[in-house]
Parts: sequence; structure tokens; C-alpha cells
Amino acid sequence: MAKCRNRQGAVLQRQLFQLGRLLVCCVLAITCVILPVQANWLSDIHRSISGDEKAPSLKPLSPAELADYPADYTYERVIAPSHQVPVFVLQAGLEHRDTVVLIHGLGDLASKDWLTVIPTLAKQYHVVAIDLPGFGLSQGAVFTYSPQQYAKVIDWVITQYRHDGQVNLVGHSMGAAISVFYASQYPGRIQQLVLVDAAGILDRTAYIKRISTRDNDQADLPQRVRRVLARVDNLADKILEKSGTGFDPTRIFSGDSSLRNMTIGEQTNVNAALALMEQNFSVLSYQAVPPTHIIWGGQDNVAPLRTAYALQHVLPLSQLHVINDAGHVPMKSHPHEFNQLLLASLNATIEPRQARPQHNSERMGRCFQDDQSHFSGQYQQIILNDCKLARFDNVDVKHLSITDSIVTVSASRIGTANHSMQITRSVINATDTEILGQMQSDRSRFDFAGVTFYGESPVFVSQASTRLVLSLTRIITPTQSTRLGGSYVLAEQSLESAL
Repeated sequence: MAKCRNRQGAVLQRQLFQLGRLLVCCVLAITCVILPVQANWLSDIHRSISGDEKAPSLKPLSPAELADYPADYTYERVIAPSHQVPVFVLQAGLEHRDTVVLIHGLGDLASKDWLTVIPTLAKQYHVVAIDLPGFGLSQGAVFTYSPQQYAKVIDWVITQYRHDGQVNLVGHSMGAAISVFYASQYPGRIQQLVLVDAAGILDRTAYIKRISTRDNDQADLPQRVRRVLARVDNLADKILEKSGTGFDPTRIFSGDSSLRNMTIGEQTNVNAALALMEQNFSVLSYQAVPPTHIIWGGQDNVAPLRTAYALQHVLPLSQLHVINDAGHVPMKSHPHEFNQLLLASLNATIEPRQARPQHNSERMGRCFQDDQSHFSGQYQQIILNDCKLARFDNVDVKHLSITDSIVTVSASRIGTANHSMQITRSVINATDTEILGQMQSDRSRFDFAGVTFYGESPVFVSQASTRLVLSLTRIITPTQSTRLGGSYVLAEQSLESAL
């Protein structure tokens, strides 16, 4: 039964992110119908918003509520002062100095998601696991369940329950997104961070595109068929990108907290999922985040693995560990492997990423109609013309020209200082990549996640009709450093001028 609920939670999480806009429209429509009828309910919510509601009563935990938890742990429900809301707190391994705080994701199980992990951790650490307000055995409250608000709860929990050793924060899915937000906004409070299949980090358009696209590069199909499929996926992506720059009904809730609270305030999963979608993780300062281990299921269909590589790009000290056969909840599907990896991560020192070797290659790379679709290593120049399946993996190229092509780039360095590269009528999807010099676009589209531009401003110039989807993207010039996220449409202008 628990496995079934867990699968349902993962499915719910994916659907909430993918169908957010439709969901909000439905909520608004239903609200218009029920509000005139439910006058008493509206009055109750109004009292909550205006502060007229009495402080919540603290209900004692019952044996039935704790039936699924081990008897030898410590449990309590306490009032979190930040929101005057009752929060369920589990503790184990009380004899240890170093503390590990566990933050769960969406779904009804809440802290129960960690029950396969806590016994292993408790042998070496003081473990604190909570149910976030509105989830599990924590009572709900009428406020926006956003990373910012949840971070206040986490800060109180850490201050209240930590022992006198170091504090490590471990978050899964939505809890991982909240944890990285907390680490960036409360510097110095934790010594180490572990992110497990973090959800909601990518720009929402980039996320929906990724989970709706097949992997043509791995498909067991003739090249001619894969080229056609690539064109079909490209058309679908183009439509999604246009919706990303159009009217978004979720923004209604962003600007009116009263409307949010009146309509979805106590619907925890919807409230938390929409708030997560609204948070722009691209603009956070990651320089303050402590050493971070990133653990990911290689087959995660809820939080794409691309997110992990993008996070690794912006986090100053980070290390990625992939459990190849696992999905979105690796601590449930692969408990032994996950627990070993988590313990090793908490005890490991992270070294800075090694600098790329000095570029000394004169190699030339060319592709016409996918006669060479995969590129790796150092190149002096790469020229692509009508290549719909081109892929760059760990490429270091000084000069680049792309025309009528679709290119996927990962872990690469493109361009060179004081030079420009031309992208014409093409589509570029880049992750964990550095771009040097100036990129010039003519009627092209770009999806960047974990990408840094280095050079003299402007670093990106649109010559005509350019569309960009940016996640965890940065522009670093001699005079400024800018963090970017979101969707942009450029005419004849630079990216910097559109900010």
C-alpha cells in the first residue's frame, strides 16, 4: 500500500508541473461557481488572511498517527513561530553530535519517505525529519507554501533541534529545491547540502519541453526517420516556447496572495506545486551555498537529469552521483545503494572541478545532413549545415558556425575571447556549458540550462527573431555579473538590452 501511495505521489508531482496552467484555469473557473454559495467558508478564509483567526490548537499525536513509525524514535508536534503552525518533528540518533535534517517532497507520505534512510543515518548522526506545514502530520495553515516561507520553518527547526556538531541538510524533490533555496538565503547555517532529484529548478518551459521529448539519439531507428522525428519534436518545442512568453494564469496568484489563499490556500499539493513553479531559482546567489552532493535517479521522469548537470554548473563546490536504474525516488527503489551513497557523501570532501586543459588542437569538424552527428574533444572549428541530430559532448571549440541545424550541447566550452560565432535558422539546447566571445543569432532558438557567457558586453546579439529559454544562466563581463532565468523574445537587439 505504501509503495502504491508513493507512486501516486510521484505521478501527482509530474502532473502538477506539466499541467500547471490548465489546473489554475480550472481552479479559477470552479472558484467563480462555488464562492457565492460557500459564504461561511469565504468568511473563514477572510478571517485567516486578516489575522482574526485564533492561534491553532496543538493536538497531541495519537497512536494511530504514529502507527507506521518505529517505536524507538522520538516524536512531537510543536508550533513553528514563523507561521504559528503545528509542525511534526521526528528525531533519531540523539546520542550523536552531528545533525542531519531531512526535507521531503510533494505527496501524502511526507517524512515517511525517509523511513528507509533514517535507520542507516541514525547509526552515525542525530537525525531530524519533519513534515512541512500542510503535509503529513503537520497541520495546514493559510499561507503560500513557497520555498521562501518553508525556508523560515527549516531555519527554526535547525536552530531549535541541532546538536553542537555540524549540520547537514538533505532534501528530496520539492524538498531539495527548498533546501537549495534555504542554503542560498541563510549562508553559514549548514555545513553540507545533499540534493536528491530536485524538482522545480528549471524554467517551467524548459521543464515541460524536456519531459515531453523522446531521445532520438538513442532510438533504434534509421537516421532518416530520426531526422523526421527531430523536426516533429522541434515543432512541438516551438509551440511550447511561444506559450512560455504568453499569458500565464499562475501569475494571477503571484500578484494577489488573498486570491491564492481564498482559492487554493488549504490544498497543500496544489499550493506548494504552484509556489514552486513561481520561484525563479536562476536568480539565486549560489556562491554562498556550502559543498553540495547531488544524487539523482538516471531514469527520473519527474525531475530530468538535465537539472542535475545545470545545478552542478552553478554550484561552486558540487559533485554529482547518478543511480542509473533509479527513478524519482531512489531511496525507495534502491535503498541499499542510496544509503551507501548518502553516507559516503556526508563523509566526503568535495574538490573543485578541474580546469579544462589548454586548447592546442587544429582539428576541424564538419557536418552536412548528419554525415557526422557526434562531436567530442578539442576542435579549432566546427561547421554544421542541415544537421538535425548533432550532439556536442565535452567539446572545446574555438570557432563555430551553425546553419539550419538542431544541436544538443553538454559539458562543453564554445568560442574564444574577442571573436563571434554565427547561429542561423537553428536550434541550440545547451547544458553545463561555457560560451566565450559573442554569439550572434539569426532566426534561431536557444534553450540554455546551466550556461555561462564570458566576454565583453554584449555577449549575445539577435540579428532577427530570436527566442531564448534560460535556466540557471549567467552573463559575466569585466564590469558586471548577471543571473538570468525565464523566456525571452528578441528582435534586432542584444540579450543585455532586453533585461
